[in-house]
Amino acid sequence: MKKNIIIVITLGILCGYLFGNLIYKNYDGTKYLEDDGNIYYVQYGVYTSKEAAVQNTSNLENYIIRELDDKYYIYLGVTTSYNTALKIQNFYNDKDIHTYIRSDYVSNSETLNKLKEFDLELEKLENVQDIQEVIKEIFEDKELNL
Repeated sequence: MKKNIIIVITLGILCGYLFGNLIYKNYDGTKYLEDDGNIYYVQYGVYTSKEAAVQNTSNLENYIIRELDDKYYIYLGVTTSYNTALKIQNFYNDKDIHTYIRSDYVSNSETLNKLKEFDLELEKLENVQDIQEVIKEIFEDKELNL
């Protein structure tokens, strides 16, 4: 009887190891850990209806509303650099507009390259008006696939 239990346990461990190893080798999630492809949204809020999202943006100048999973996200900035996202977030915090940073992964290389160009501009800027102008350019760029 004990011999049968030991055989069953040994087979279970062996099968678990083999299937676990197979899944691990085929796992493609490591691309999300790489820097290339990560973007950061400076998010103002999320709403269940577009009307509520539009109503709550009346005091904002530059923003985009993005629909995702039947929810409406309001973004005040988007960048490929976490430090630049913090800079944008601080810009809005100084105006008493509270935001948080949300990360995502984008595989579109054209979008990433375009955002990196904007990031180079944003990194140099300290003037609030200039930062706001670059953010406006980002949101108005029709080539960006956000």
